[in-house]
Amino acid sequence: MSSALQPEPVGTAPASLKRNTIGAFGLTFMVVAAAAPLTAMASNISLSLAFGVGAGTVGLLVVVAVLLTVFATAYVALSRHVTNAGAYYAFIGFGLGRAVGAGAAFVATVAYNMAAGGMIAATGYFADVTAVSYLDVDLPWYLYGAVALALTAYLGRRGVDVAQRLTTGVSLLQFAVIVVLGVAVLLERPGSWDLGVFTPGQMLDGNIAMTLVFCILSFVGFEATAIYGEEAKAARRSIRVATYTSIALLVAVFVFSTWSIVAAYDDVQAAAAADPGSLVFRAADAYLGSWSGGLLSAMVTISFLAAGVAFHNMAARYHFSLGRTGLLPRALAATHPRFGTPHRSSALQIGLSVLMLVPFAVSGADPILNLFPAVSGITSISLTSLMIGCCLSIVVAGRRGLLPESRWVTLGAPLVAGAGMVAIVAIILANYQEVTGSSSRVIALMPLLPLAAGLYGAVAYTLRARRVGELEIDAS
Repeated sequence: MSSALQPEPVGTAPASLKRNTIGAFGLTFMVVAAAAPLTAMASNISLSLAFGVGAGTVGLLVVVAVLLTVFATAYVALSRHVTNAGAYYAFIGFGLGRAVGAGAAFVATVAYNMAAGGMIAATGYFADVTAVSYLDVDLPWYLYGAVALALTAYLGRRGVDVAQRLTTGVSLLQFAVIVVLGVAVLLERPGSWDLGVFTPGQMLDGNIAMTLVFCILSFVGFEATAIYGEEAKAARRSIRVATYTSIALLVAVFVFSTWSIVAAYDDVQAAAAADPGSLVFRAADAYLGSWSGGLLSAMVTISFLAAGVAFHNMAARYHFSLGRTGLLPRALAATHPRFGTPHRSSALQIGLSVLMLVPFAVSGADPILNLFPAVSGITSISLTSLMIGCCLSIVVAGRRGLLPESRWVTLGAPLVAGAGMVAIVAIILANYQEVTGSSSRVIALMPLLPLAAGLYGAVAYTLRARRVGELEIDAS
């Protein structure tokens, strides 16, 4: 098993993460935790129902899922030949060269750090909602966020073998709640499950760019299957099984849950627009009883925390991978002597989350209405662009004879998936202000952040490779 961007031999800290700590089952639920179905329903999906294409969100979820399944065919093929804690980093570098791979690594690093910070902010927001409901205590969201950040730091230091227990338990609870609520709506309003949600008329009626952003984000965590490749048991098989299983689970859960919320209201778009943050809780109160809304908000809080832990771990492993290759300080490639975790990289991620959240806390901005759309826009553009890079890498590697798989895997699937992803990115960029709901110039210029990160990574790798080459010449 090879890596396009192998760590260089350096006499510093250990360059390997702890082996055999997570299997296919754990990998699957690390992906599900990052997608966080219940939290997505309370945030991304509710915002799409309110300000996107409304009920047509259900149909667009299926379209995006089909596209990602085609992409997964090629993605899994690459995972059989490349293993690295920075998955897209090595995958893109495998076919397109190390400089391009390094640029991709910095794009992914920005995206996952922003996603981790966004999840912590949302944890604080919904913790406050829960405290108000149950205890009649109203504290600033960032106080709860600080507690969530401390828990994330602890779990990041301990490792995925501990984190997966939290994420698996939370994910199973989410599934249970979603199924119970959906069945309750089905029994009370069976005629409201309208197949019209799958028609082009509804799928394209409204702010399609916003809905595409949130649909992409619903499946965004499945890179976790390869990110943990170095720590996985029977890595090739585990990554393959976890990738397809997680996509199938998420499709079923998101389509069923979103459709059930649509069916729960006479006019779901108006209900969502009135207060997107409470849309799911109001449905629970109406169909399960007044006791359920507060309980659901508590579960959403825990679910956001699990998602924050998942994204924290992914960002930390990118820091580790970049430190190991010398593109970030080598100290980040150190692993904990007891737990085998990238503890310094984890600490860096926590620090970046603090830097990201402090301005929002100081300004009094709403973390759901102000922070979430901005983070979602950047994350969706970044990760969709990385998927396009993977598709190009697979095609190039196939043409060079580096991949022995079929022409469908090395040419057909990546071309189909890549074309779809290009279309999605183009739609998002063309409607970016509508996606974020902000006319701020700062927000409008935020897509330049991953672009700048990618250029920096590529240039930094090129300069470093040239400098290392010169040193080797001098030494000889």
